[in-house]
Amino acid sequence: MRSAFIISLTPKRAPVLCIALAWAGMLMPGAAAFSQLKTSGQVNIEAGAASADITPRFPIRMAGYAARLSTDADSVLQPIAAKALALGSDEQHPTVMITVDLVGIPWRITKNVTDFLSKEKGIDPAQVAIYASHTHGGPEVGNLINILQYRNGHFTDSLLALKQLIEITRYTEQLTQKLKDLAVAALNNRKPSLVSWGQGQAQFANNRRTKDGPVDLALPILKITDLNGALKTVFLNYACHGTTMGGEEHKIHGDWIAEAHRLIEARHPGTTALIALGCAGDANPAPRGSWENVQQHGKEIADNVDKLLTAQLQPINTPPSGSMKWIKLPFSKVPTATELMEWTKDETVKGYYARLALERLERGEAIPSAVDYPFQVWDFDHKMAMVNLAGEVVVDYSLRLKDLYGAERLWVNAYSNDVPSYIASRRVIGEGGYEPESSMYWYNKPSPFVPEVEDIIVNAVGGLMPASFKDKRPSGNHQELVQKEADGSYRLSSWLAGTEGNRIKYMPEWKAFGWFDAKDKAIWNVDIAKAGRYDVYLDWSVSDANAGKSFEVAAGNKKIKSKADKTGSWFTYRTKKAGSIQLPQGKTTIELKSGNATEQGSMFDLRELRLVPAK
Repeated sequence: MRSAFIISLTPKRAPVLCIALAWAGMLMPGAAAFSQLKTSGQVNIEAGAASADITPRFPIRMAGYAARLSTDADSVLQPIAAKALALGSDEQHPTVMITVDLVGIPWRITKNVTDFLSKEKGIDPAQVAIYASHTHGGPEVGNLINILQYRNGHFTDSLLALKQLIEITRYTEQLTQKLKDLAVAALNNRKPSLVSWGQGQAQFANNRRTKDGPVDLALPILKITDLNGALKTVFLNYACHGTTMGGEEHKIHGDWIAEAHRLIEARHPGTTALIALGCAGDANPAPRGSWENVQQHGKEIADNVDKLLTAQLQPINTPPSGSMKWIKLPFSKVPTATELMEWTKDETVKGYYARLALERLERGEAIPSAVDYPFQVWDFDHKMAMVNLAGEVVVDYSLRLKDLYGAERLWVNAYSNDVPSYIASRRVIGEGGYEPESSMYWYNKPSPFVPEVEDIIVNAVGGLMPASFKDKRPSGNHQELVQKEADGSYRLSSWLAGTEGNRIKYMPEWKAFGWFDAKDKAIWNVDIAKAGRYDVYLDWSVSDANAGKSFEVAAGNKKIKSKADKTGSWFTYRTKKAGSIQLPQGKTTIELKSGNATEQGSMFDLRELRLVPAK
């Protein structure tokens, strides 16, 4: 079962108190979802993809782990890549999404690429996003260049060696040109395509700050096929650091992310796989530390993508449209010169930052009081909203946004367009530690953010969120009389039902019931306008391990018995006809419950039943 804050079904779902706000999103409840069952037509969208190898061809300093004993990569364990996806025709003002197997993408590179696409292709910069995979096995591209003089637990004031500066500069210049060429190639490759989206899950992300702490297990995908249904592109997201391999590894690699897209493309020849990261600032892979773990996590992603590729996905009939905004995130403190001089006595990164800051002051520069922070909100056909956040965003942002706008229709990317620092939440700032405090000095920032940054970001995202995603969501279930829809059907939504049992709970972020055992039931009161036979459709999700349990739909002495088939995951919903039932005119009570009271474990999660007059 999933509630707003707890998942505690089985060990394969998530541990108690593990927040996993994500849903399959394949079918929106209501008329739009049901109409998908009755129509086969789908509007095509122009889509094109391209891929480029961005593996360094010369020695270069590695990024990600300051404590590496050796600074330069000595060979290549995995090639790393950049991938691009273009959606929409020129008349529709296309969107370009680029993923890179790098620890981060500096804004200076993003701006260079977006300025080029704006000038040469007329593309709105708000419709371009570059996502870093945050692998800790890639080359240094300038995000953390200020900390590179940390070795063996000590800092020095020496500059980088000229050779290393040239290596980094040469790589970033070549990378920038490759990204421009890649975007153009994706635009040139556009062809009429079918686009759909949905969400599954993966389980290997663990909160690295708190045992059994919050994580976002969502695995959303965009599926792009040709008009004959042949897979061409998959764009997906998962919220977990690229830190399976440790700092003792001195070979270039893309961690689980590169392994996942390698497997997806190997299993589906001719397909381009793009992978972005969600709010992974406080999530590490588990287990970690070996190449076998990299392979394990990459396979888990690829396996779950395969399940989604055969699931009921929600068609997207228009390319995304959206906007971009910059806001300021204030620091809690701007130290004075006197304070910085005192800080230099500190032998940790704080003292090293103080030396850099004093140099800045002596050059006549000011210490910034805030971070300039970019974000985007894209609307996919009023069915899914994609939020692109800069920085190493912690999980609380994803959870809060999904709670506000619906886990079933929200996709949140972090590490987007720029990585200025960790973006800690109010909770994490209050707890202290690496992400909100010491990491800021590693990122050449003067102090932690003020706790209000969470509200600043969430409110700003809300300002760009399309009106279609701001409908009032039922906060709880309350039994109400269900009336006939305009098409003659009846929507028995979860929030309109009463419940019996100790474990069943309504989850407002999914608009669904979480089911726990065979003693639970949902009960609706329905006003049937015309007696007759009705087809009963069930909108549910269940993990493969828990699938197959029996259920019963009953109206008086009339009953339907069936079994809950696999949907692919707890976050992957399906709608399917369960059978037909004869209903009398007038007020009727309909119950949904287990068909076998002796069955153990979770049954399924339920969004709604639908009653449709039988033909």
